[in-house]
Amino acid sequence: MKPLSFAVAPPRGPRVALASIVYSARVIDKLRAALPGGELNGFLPFDGFSLLWAHYTQIDLYELFDVIVSAEDEDEIIAWISTRTQSIDTAKINTKMVNFSTDRISDEMRAQFDAIYPRELRERLTNLFDLLEADDQRLYSKHTN
Repeated sequence: MKPLSFAVAPPRGPRVALASIVYSARVIDKLRAALPGGELNGFLPFDGFSLLWAHYTQIDLYELFDVIVSAEDEDEIIAWISTRTQSIDTAKINTKMVNFSTDRISDEMRAQFDAIYPRELRERLTNLFDLLEADDQRLYSKHTN
């Protein structure tokens, strides 16, 4: 796969579903930006909400990264995720992720979360997906206007 750069555009939004699972497109984008020649621009491919996605899907992020390294295209990655998640309840996972509240962030991750996202967003937006979308807009609005 070709690496991505987040120098002027963010990863796809958290609500974008691939393999019938929300956040999958964002995970794939962040892992592609971690490839040699990619640009993460501060995004964390193996940490943060990607860890929750990995927990719900039962997919190891490093194993997925290896798949991305050798994949010819995104369809190959989607097929691999689909095979790995065929026995899980994707509707249930999607509901949990779409409704994830920032007050559920673990104590271990709280300091990192508070350091990454501005207080104004954290106080105003308690739904994590809403916060991620607003933060992407905040960080990249100068590139899209």
